[in-house]
Amino acid sequence: MTKLKKALAAMAAGVMMVTAAGCTDTRYAMTYNNGQKVNAGVYIYNLYSQMNYEQTMAYYSTGSMEIDLDSDVDGQKMRDHMVEEARKASKEFAAVNYEADKLGITLTEDELKGINDNVSSAWESSGELLELEGISKDSVKQIMIASSLRTKLFDHFYAAGGEEEVTDADMQKFVEDNFVRYKTIRIAKSNNQDEAQKEEENKENEALRDEFFEKAKGLDYDEFDTVIKEYDDYQTEKIKQENATSQDEDTAAAEGPMPADDTDKAVDAPVEESADTEVSAEESAESAEEVDPHANDQMLNFGTMDDEAKESDQGKLAEFIKSQNENEVTTYEDDNSYYILIKGDVTGYSAEYAANNHDNLIQDMKGDEFQAKIDSWIDEIGITENPDAIKRYTAQAVYDKQVEYQKKNKLA
Repeated sequence: MTKLKKALAAMAAGVMMVTAAGCTDTRYAMTYNNGQKVNAGVYIYNLYSQMNYEQTMAYYSTGSMEIDLDSDVDGQKMRDHMVEEARKASKEFAAVNYEADKLGITLTEDELKGINDNVSSAWESSGELLELEGISKDSVKQIMIASSLRTKLFDHFYAAGGEEEVTDADMQKFVEDNFVRYKTIRIAKSNNQDEAQKEEENKENEALRDEFFEKAKGLDYDEFDTVIKEYDDYQTEKIKQENATSQDEDTAAAEGPMPADDTDKAVDAPVEESADTEVSAEESAESAEEVDPHANDQMLNFGTMDDEAKESDQGKLAEFIKSQNENEVTTYEDDNSYYILIKGDVTGYSAEYAANNHDNLIQDMKGDEFQAKIDSWIDEIGITENPDAIKRYTAQAVYDKQVEYQKKNKLA
């Protein structure tokens, strides 16, 4: 009897454990606004996207998409950093859906159709992997809908007619307050691995810079275009000559030496006048008239650069240009290039530049402010995380599924 009781007790304990485990619901990652849920697939997709980002960055820096989940990212292990980013993205997903619903912002039938088409495309290319990761088609669709709603919310506040509309005048002033306008001839420094050859090549580059700097001295901002064109023509001709030399060498190697008695047999063929010579000249004149007067204009936003950006090559270049006088040709160099520069009057181009770069500029102007709004909505809707889901769907789990998929499909 004692043994039977012990056996029954053990069975009962086992049933209790199974029941308790069955009560753990990891189908959702978060709840908000008194019961609405962020399903686990959305959270996993955000984690999966962050991993893809880290792999892409690794490829750009090392040529390989392999990543070390225990490497350092901003003072955290990469695996922990990825989870933090996925949690943040999932909370923003909830906040965007909440605020869009609150304001009555929806997508049109055409917009939804476009999203459905994009989901289908994503599934054709990556559906097997996404399903292996635990991401459904519906989760991908929800992510894409939230992305479109986020754009619509931004426009609701800042686009023409919005609650906090950014006017053309606002944008033009932003450009004038924050940008430098310039034109430049940039001569790349040698990257030859042989130090002696590198030094020799850079002496030639410096001489070329000095030559064109002398040509540009005394020119105003508009006139500087002529030197840019002369330099471009020089580079084009140089490339032609190098290609011709290379082709001649290849041909000579392939054909071998010419017979001695064939040396003088080549005869220049007479050149016939083209009947379209006059028309071509007219077309060339028309093309010249259509040249963009701002083709050589470059603009750098120094006003909103953070400290890290200011320490970059581009940041230092912007700071240098900012310190120069307008219409004065000067030189500058960094670790990678030699520059011949001239600073222009930003007010002479600000209106046109603002009109042509509206979408990027409005993000520069209002991106941080809009993010602050999203953060406030996150606080407003009372998000509660599901610890069982966060614990289950780790960066390691997502990575292992990718490895499993690659092995199954012989991609690794």
